[in-house]
Amino acid sequence: MRRAVAVAVFLLFPTLAAASATERYVVSLERGTSPLRGTALLRDIDGEAAVPRERAVLRFRVLDGFAADLTAEEAARLRRSPGVRYVEQVVERRILGGGLSAAADASWSLSGQNVPFGIDLVRARDVWSVTRGESVNVAVLDTGVDYKHPDLAGVWAGGFNTYAQSNDPMDDNNHGTHVAGTIAAMDNDFGVVGVAPGVKLWGVKVLRGDGVGSSDRVIAGIDWVIQQKRLLGGNWIINLSLGSAGSTTAEREAIERANTEGILIVAASGNESTATMPAAVSYPAAYPGVLAVGAVNEIRQLAAFSNQGPELALVAPGVDVMSTLRVGAGKVAAVQNRTTFFTGSALEGSGRGETSGEFVFCGIGNEGQFPSEVAGRIAVINRGEITFALKAKRAKEAGATAVIIVNNNTDPLNFTLIDPADPTAATFDWPITIALTQSDGQALLARPADTIKMAIDDYGSLNGTSMASPHAAGVAALAWALAPRATASQIRNALILTASDLGAPGFDTAYGHGLIDALEAGKMLNPAAFGLPSTPEPDPEPSGRRTLRRRGGS
Repeated sequence: MRRAVAVAVFLLFPTLAAASATERYVVSLERGTSPLRGTALLRDIDGEAAVPRERAVLRFRVLDGFAADLTAEEAARLRRSPGVRYVEQVVERRILGGGLSAAADASWSLSGQNVPFGIDLVRARDVWSVTRGESVNVAVLDTGVDYKHPDLAGVWAGGFNTYAQSNDPMDDNNHGTHVAGTIAAMDNDFGVVGVAPGVKLWGVKVLRGDGVGSSDRVIAGIDWVIQQKRLLGGNWIINLSLGSAGSTTAEREAIERANTEGILIVAASGNESTATMPAAVSYPAAYPGVLAVGAVNEIRQLAAFSNQGPELALVAPGVDVMSTLRVGAGKVAAVQNRTTFFTGSALEGSGRGETSGEFVFCGIGNEGQFPSEVAGRIAVINRGEITFALKAKRAKEAGATAVIIVNNNTDPLNFTLIDPADPTAATFDWPITIALTQSDGQALLARPADTIKMAIDDYGSLNGTSMASPHAAGVAALAWALAPRATASQIRNALILTASDLGAPGFDTAYGHGLIDALEAGKMLNPAAFGLPSTPEPDPEPSGRRTLRRRGGS
């Protein structure tokens, strides 16, 4: 039995150098050069420098080269060194999704599992009776993944952190966890479900907590995935919901190497377009060999922000996409009575989970305003006079199971239970506490006999091609599980050939080849699994992004 071996992708070399201004560079070495060559080169350029400095060197294990902080003079010297192919500056990479959306939260179910609209738009459920992506490895290169999230823990396979140089890629942003949920959230009767809930989910942290990183980190992440594929075998997909306008030779070559290793790379096209001015496809999505994915909304209309161009392959859902967020960062806050669903806002520090019961109005939460019957029930309290923390603490002391705060004006509901002056606030066991607008609170109070449900869950809706790319990665996993002996090129080709045509007939630069379709791709790759007669396997090498014909095309 083969065991997964954790291998460090790079090492940190403290060195000496002149106190000149430095930039980040990738140094590419001749193929097959010993990894120790990078260490020797840096020692050579340091010479007798007297000022200690760390270069934060990333040494790639599969790809030939390393990244380091260098002065312009040092970079020039390395370019002249034997065994060095080129030295180039890195470029910024950042998340291509953001802007929490409340629109989709209004459809959140307070019982059972929610199925985000994108699952059915790409026809994933039509394939689940045959496969849910079992045995396929999907690596999310992003801000990390909260692998402790209850909707992700059961499919988590492991990962790497390119900053801490550890096997702990815990997300400190939410973006990577959201992407991972769209791909792989478990089918477990709560929360949400992903496109391919049976895959092996991997995470590689290549972006910082602010959602920004650099191309050398992306290269290091690709390097790590190549290592894992070599160690473990199997079929691998990389999702890159990140990018920017600049390209680099090193990043392009890393993607070429991954393609050569049989890894399928899916990437977001970018979010810089406007309704009147399309923007070019971002890198790394624009590199040859990458499946570039743009965004559409629930009714298959192109998202105004979705980048466009001849490199675009497909589109997938990317507007108001509901998925997982880090544990404790939940954005779904809802209250429901017999007739109405109210979208609320979780107070910072609030407990998480779901509860139901009758409610009792408790004024503004002053002492003496909590009647005995609030015990075991939900306290509804108006905003005003005292802190939210004091209202919630008094409600809990009176035995309330949860708290609803009703706003008294039109201010945004960005309330908190955490008082910087109270050292116990951050660790207090707060009840579920949700804020409602003044009008929603009044509507709730108008039906005092109702039993209500309320919940705060670690889920939320985001917009962006970052949200579209994981839909495509999930569909690719379903397709590959149906045809495990297919090559990455065959899977990519099948996804393009079977896409549902949108926009102008045939390929166009806004929608690419169309909306990705899990069922049609599955039928092409494994017709027998769907009770259809067998047909020849698809051409393993697509004939071109512009010229391929697909379902519904001209």
